[in-house]
Amino acid sequence: MLGDSITRIAREDAEVGGVQVRAGELVLISVDAANRDPAVFDSPERLDIDRRPSAPHLRFGQGRHSCPAAALNRVQTEVALRALLDTVPGLRPAVAPEKIRWRQDHAVLLPETIPVRW
Repeated sequence: MLGDSITRIAREDAEVGGVQVRAGELVLISVDAANRDPAVFDSPERLDIDRRPSAPHLRFGQGRHSCPAAALNRVQTEVALRALLDTVPGLRPAVAPEKIRWRQDHAVLLPETIPVRW
């Protein structure tokens, strides 16, 4: 699974990572892969919360990669969750937080499911 990607159409023939891309061909740019490039990031496969960044990370939507709709998304999520909790009093998770499975190989951190009871 590729996860989220940025799509582009090549304007001219080019070689990218040893692969010939012809003008007019679709190119998928994987932000997930870009953030794990060992030529840019030191030991990208290792979680190190004390790591000093060797380059700007593309995942966290900061700086020039910040999504202008992020604030709107947070408000929409809060309104939707409040409406759900008002409609279904007593709604609560049916499993411990550590039992929730998360989507793998995807640019956006999302749970696969959240079992609930009420």
